[in-house]
Amino acid sequence: MEVNITVTGTERVFNVWTMATATVNGKRFKVQMVKFEEPSIYGIRNGRISKLWAKEENGTDSIAYDRGWSHRPATAEGKALLKEIVKQFN
Repeated sequence: MEVNITVTGTERVFNVWTMATATVNGKRFKVQMVKFEEPSIYGIRNGRISKLWAKEENGTDSIAYDRGWSHRPATAEGKALLKEIVKQFN
């Protein structure tokens, strides 16, 4: 499954958010995440990503993590996207 992620910018709110777009098998996603400098027990798989939100272009929530899972990916595309995000950014 081909996953392409393009970082589109960063935004400083309370934390520094990284914004990106992703395409997985033709489905487009909007992605936002907050990363720690070092791995943490609060990160995904004890890694650097402490907050992650990904939504399909059609508005369906796909992934929601805020120091714990609110919504795990259920589709093959969502799972592939999470795997690639963790590989690249965690």
